[in-house]
Amino acid sequence: MRTGSSEVELTVDRASIVPIYRQIYERLRAQILAGALPEGMRLPPERALSAGLDVNRSTVVRAYRDLAADGLISQRVGSGSRVASIDGGRPDRAPSVPWWATLPPWRAGQFPAVLGELAASEHGGSIAFVQGVPPAEPSPLADLARSFARAGGDERFVLTYGDSEGFGPLREAIAARMRGRGCVLDARDVLVLTGSTQGITLVAQSLAEPGDEILVEAPTYPGALQIFQIAGLRAIPVPVDEEGMRVDQAEAILRTRRPRFIYTMPSIHNPTGVTMNADRRERLVTLAKRYGVPIVEDDPYGELAESAIEPLRARDADHVIYLSSFSKTIAPSLRLGWLVAPRTIYERLLLRKQSYDMASSMYIQAGVREYLERGYDAHVSALRRELAVRRAIAYAAIDRWWPAAMRVVRSGDGYYLWATAPREVHARALLANAERRGASFLFGEAFFAQSGGDHNFRIALTPVPRDAIETGLRRIGEAAS
Repeated sequence: MRTGSSEVELTVDRASIVPIYRQIYERLRAQILAGALPEGMRLPPERALSAGLDVNRSTVVRAYRDLAADGLISQRVGSGSRVASIDGGRPDRAPSVPWWATLPPWRAGQFPAVLGELAASEHGGSIAFVQGVPPAEPSPLADLARSFARAGGDERFVLTYGDSEGFGPLREAIAARMRGRGCVLDARDVLVLTGSTQGITLVAQSLAEPGDEILVEAPTYPGALQIFQIAGLRAIPVPVDEEGMRVDQAEAILRTRRPRFIYTMPSIHNPTGVTMNADRRERLVTLAKRYGVPIVEDDPYGELAESAIEPLRARDADHVIYLSSFSKTIAPSLRLGWLVAPRTIYERLLLRKQSYDMASSMYIQAGVREYLERGYDAHVSALRRELAVRRAIAYAAIDRWWPAAMRVVRSGDGYYLWATAPREVHARALLANAERRGASFLFGEAFFAQSGGDHNFRIALTPVPRDAIETGLRRIGEAAS
């Protein structure tokens, strides 16, 4: 769009994953830094630019505000928005634009506020169904402390870096546990991570380049969506129902597109809690082979299923990259996860990990390895029982206190409930109303790569005391009434 006398040429791409306000910001920023828009030039008024681009005025206001924050434009009442001085006019004069404003454009994630909520532990006394953390009980602390005490007595685990691939005995233990779930592998296939989120980042940066397409579930884990967006990947959504990913729709996409990989959480999906059925699992792996597209299987919750679940990795070792973590079975503060990858790409992932942290903590790895032998299985069994009790309490509270029009997926396991409010109730408005009553949750839009989730929300059953579940769900029900 040419905006008239201001001679500003501007277009937006409505199909892009980059928000429109950010596109406006980046295009104007590039023209200012290139000198195409000279110092003192008046930019189009916000109302005129929004009309010319057919966008909401608030979108332009936000773009201009960010340009002003970077010192690229000045805004004064009565004189509008004008291009600021960049070089200061003389070599001996400090630039008026700060150095950080001249860095390459930064495409911030779409969900930073939501991920901040996920990391926050304080919610002002509210009953906060927000964090995906293990419940306070059963506690692993006593057995874990003894395991770390044994590991801490050996200087090899406390005073050294360790191997980038991970602590050998821990890799052996992980491989043995995965063989018990039907996978064919050995310790050489295991790469220990500083949290499985690191693994998602390694895969996104190693298997794809900015602009490449990938397939993701809708809804899915917001942290993965943020990683993919920052990496510049274009996420194509595939719906999830009560049987898992709609593999038939994934197949329809694969007939005409060539995504770099398929990201899926087939076992105790976040946020819905559902598990992909056996037929869809087999079909998805078959599609990966047929079209030559790898599957990235994110499986932090699989061990918590009441019935054993065989990972996708057990069906195909060449087309599945497997990710998991001890965050959901022991504690997220350990920051310890792992991936299993085909040997053809293992070295690529290892080298990229070395550029991040050289090696994950040897002390943490050694302590967890001890715990896997002394206490882990009993703890996970107790955790499964606790989750079943919490889910039963939640279902009873929902039946008692929530409006009939508000529905919850009841076919799942694990930490979460995925709820749908009536069409006339927006999840963000419901959250604001619930917070006034002392309860909170995560609104559904954060879980979608594109549009969706306006009327959905996620309830995490684990971060609150068991006896607070009914009270919190009652407050949400009252907020919806």
